Amino acid sequence: MEVTAETPADAPAEEPVRRRRVRSFPDRIGFWFFLAMVILAPVPDGSIALLWIQVWTGFATVAVLLISYREASRGAVLLLGGLLVVLAAYGLVAYLQSISPGPSPLAIWSEAGTILGIEIAPLSGSVRHTPLIFLGRPLLAALVLTVAIVIGSDRQRAGQVLRAIVGAACLYGLVGFIGFAFDAESLRPFDQSGALTTFFLNKNTSAIYLGSAFLIVLAMLLPPAIDAMRERKPLSSLFTGPGGRRRAIAASAGLFVLVLLPLTLSRAGVILTLLAAIGAVVFKLRLRKRASIWKLVFGILVLLSLIYGISGGAWRERQARIGFDSLGRFDAYGMMLDAVKERPLIGYGLGSFSESFPQFRTEDLGTSAVFDIGHSTAVELIFEGGYPLALLVFAYVALCGGLLVRGAIRRPSDPYILAGLLVGLIGLVHTSFDFSLQIPGFLIIYLSVVGIGIGRSFLPLEERKFIKTRVVRRPVGPSATGTPEAVPATSPAK
Repeated sequence: MEVTAETPADAPAEEPVRRRRVRSFPDRIGFWFFLAMVILAPVPDGSIALLWIQVWTGFATVAVLLISYREASRGAVLLLGGLLVVLAAYGLVAYLQSISPGPSPLAIWSEAGTILGIEIAPLSGSVRHTPLIFLGRPLLAALVLTVAIVIGSDRQRAGQVLRAIVGAACLYGLVGFIGFAFDAESLRPFDQSGALTTFFLNKNTSAIYLGSAFLIVLAMLLPPAIDAMRERKPLSSLFTGPGGRRRAIAASAGLFVLVLLPLTLSRAGVILTLLAAIGAVVFKLRLRKRASIWKLVFGILVLLSLIYGISGGAWRERQARIGFDSLGRFDAYGMMLDAVKERPLIGYGLGSFSESFPQFRTEDLGTSAVFDIGHSTAVELIFEGGYPLALLVFAYVALCGGLLVRGAIRRPSDPYILAGLLVGLIGLVHTSFDFSLQIPGFLIIYLSVVGIGIGRSFLPLEERKFIKTRVVRRPVGPSATGTPEAVPATSPAK
């Protein structure tokens, strides 16, 4: 720092005075409700049952009502206002669908009633009460995202939530591995051809869950690793000195979930996780030297060889079939998009895909493919809710993604923004051709990480004050004026 005549040359650099956060008792209770929900959401079979959606909605409501909003920035408030608009759009579409009859009922039901001589309620393409019941899911998502964005400005709480997610993933992964290794049915409620499924319905959601935990650890370790490399220190220095024990525990947890990842037999989970990890490393290093590029390429090959070697024959056999068992999905997407042309404004009913889609299913899908879920959250939303609602949701998701990208560029040393960006990216890509974000247990975890990253992307109130008040003084010398010049300085990234 430059000094004046009144400031000694060896004076320590000015540091921002960070005031201690004083949290009220209701604020602490609300945060602990939120933390308990994030930890326990995967346990009851991914929380897909209506009962658990109601339970977690209650937990999230308590958190929303009790947490403090004093640190929320203006940008965060505006973003939450947009979330209310999206939620209102869901409510309007659900109401219109509940009063609007679906397409013509299937003829087989009326014919069966005539033959049997009884009155059978026809299977309509839009179940009257299903859209209103379905509103619990977007309401839960909005509440979770609200709490995550608000607490995101608190670095301590953001770290607690992310560490809790990683710790829970290790615990549930360990339980799943024990059930997988010893073929214990009580620990494996959903056995999918010998794949490790933790507590989720299928192997793909389990893989994205474990991959998200690994990416969180990677985002936490990358900033100190980059600093060590710039100072020409060995990476082993990360695990010594202040914070070294915590980093060692985090690295062990990340390695553990990475080893479990291929045991899920999920192609998409492994590939998306590795691509996101490679992209994060390249983004953080911003390589310019060919030597560094070749070192990175060598490290990637070693990592891929490790994953391929420990994956076992079942996973390698499944890679050989890539694309063979996925062609039917594209046929189903075409059927959904063709069908929604008849009801483009409000679709066929939120949450009623399994009742509506059989009317439009053709012989092209065969009889073996099961499509009680659309296997694409985006296409299923268009089919169930129509184009206006889908476009509004897509626009809001794009806005959140833009905020995360901007935050990662402006504050590259913030691990929480990077974690939100990485987890948000792999979850969004995966749910575009599967249904991982339609599992409430994973949706809660996903929105918690993404919401914290978004909350961190807005400049916290303390940093804004610090930027406005901090100045750099010019030295007094032959060319200096008598009055020190105030020059604004940027605040270091938290």
